Amino acid sequence: MLPRGLARRRRRDAVVLKHLLRTLRRPAVRRQADESEYPVDAAEIHRRAGRLARACELCERALALRPDDGRAWQVRGTALEELGLLEEATQCLRQELRLRPDDVNAHSNLLHMLNRSGQLPPAAVTAEHVEWAKCHADRLTPARAEFSNSADPERVLRIGYVSADFRRHAAACFIEPVLREHRRERFEVYCYSNWDKPDAVSARLRAYCAHWRDIAGVDDDAAAQMVRDDRIDILVDLSGHTHGNRLLLFARKPAPLQAGYMGYLGTSGMAAMDLHISDAQIDPPGAAEPLYRERLLRLPHGVVCYQPSADAPAVNALPALQQGHVTFGSFNNFLKITDATKRAWARLLARLPEARLRMVGVWAGEACDRMLEIFETEGVYADRIDVAGRLPYAAYLEQYRHADIALDPHPYNGGTTTLESLWMGLPVVTLAGSPGFPRCAASHLHNLGLDDLIANSWDEYIDIAARLAADVPRLAALRSGLRARMRDSALLDAAGFTAALESLYRQAWREWCAGAAQAAQTC
Repeated sequence: MLPRGLARRRRRDAVVLKHLLRTLRRPAVRRQADESEYPVDAAEIHRRAGRLARACELCERALALRPDDGRAWQVRGTALEELGLLEEATQCLRQELRLRPDDVNAHSNLLHMLNRSGQLPPAAVTAEHVEWAKCHADRLTPARAEFSNSADPERVLRIGYVSADFRRHAAACFIEPVLREHRRERFEVYCYSNWDKPDAVSARLRAYCAHWRDIAGVDDDAAAQMVRDDRIDILVDLSGHTHGNRLLLFARKPAPLQAGYMGYLGTSGMAAMDLHISDAQIDPPGAAEPLYRERLLRLPHGVVCYQPSADAPAVNALPALQQGHVTFGSFNNFLKITDATKRAWARLLARLPEARLRMVGVWAGEACDRMLEIFETEGVYADRIDVAGRLPYAAYLEQYRHADIALDPHPYNGGTTTLESLWMGLPVVTLAGSPGFPRCAASHLHNLGLDDLIANSWDEYIDIAARLAADVPRLAALRSGLRARMRDSALLDAAGFTAALESLYRQAWREWCAGAAQAAQTC
């Protein structure tokens, strides 16, 4: 029997599929059956319903009719990515870009996939980001930008934050403490929101800042002029190459200093971006600098401050005490769970034959089937794996109450999910890799003094998880004490964290002022 979440999703997808297929059978559509758009439309329907092999087959039919159909390559690439066939998916996205070289969002999607997949070495991923910038951004950056901002190093600074996520979104739990704690007597805060459906969280965030600008639907030139008119001193990007970003606004260099922060743990690749804000765990000194086009600024106690959800239920007793076995949990976006991660988890379960795995956010259909086949190669069968699809947030949080240990994916670590797991009393086992995304969970665990849960290889990851599963007294103690531990840490010290961030801003501004004064003397 299918888990309730997956069964509900399959029923819903079946209804959608039936409706859309009925639409496609109309005479006006049937007349287009020899055109590539018809099989691509059908492929997208099947992809959304989890019929990924059929989606790929229909895209291949479309490409046989018209090999230069960029959308067919895009749909096929997405279906292959959802199957976990990341190298093949990457090839499709590269073909799409060859046909649509000006599609800046498609190019960002490729970068995001490269970060998730771990196919390329870090230096090659950086080179891909620089290539994105050369194609789309750097040509928009003036050779010599001039600003009317007063070069007074100690005056009130105007800080502008740009994001599509000033709303109910994972990023809100990190930016809200900062907006709330900024010292108004020293910093004047502007938020540039690239989201056209504000909600209650948007309203709360808006109340914290002196100025709010809605830029959804405003073109990049006009939005950049808005920033210039506001005389922003430091413009901060909170999105990177994620959905809804406004990187081409930054490319126009509307502010003297521009920084990437929080929403993307890697380089933008852009000449116009001066700084990237990180920490020493995510971007170790010496190792990280060659991977950034920006200059790195490091916060002293972690890259973010966390505001737990008010909806989070109370921490319950350790489930293993009642169930008689340990349950591992996976709560991250299913796209993050690579084949290498699945194989490591399968090896872990094979080593602990009484243990179970609970996975949330698993897609119905062939993506789930293929994942279970990977587990079966290690002798771990579906009766030991509980899966659920995407759930409403309250139901999603409830899933934490049924697991004892959270397993982090690699190379694209959990960020918000890691902190949610810890807040719900679950220790997180992570594999720390190269600078950036593969070290995000390690940063959070380090701030809590849980460095012994950070592995440097898959073998060590499995050993750590197995030892932890065997230590039920420690699990119980962590379960009952992690919230207090987080409250006492830098992770929840909103005032201290924001003061440290402001110190970075102030020092960067002082350096800019010194450079501006020196330039004025040489003119």
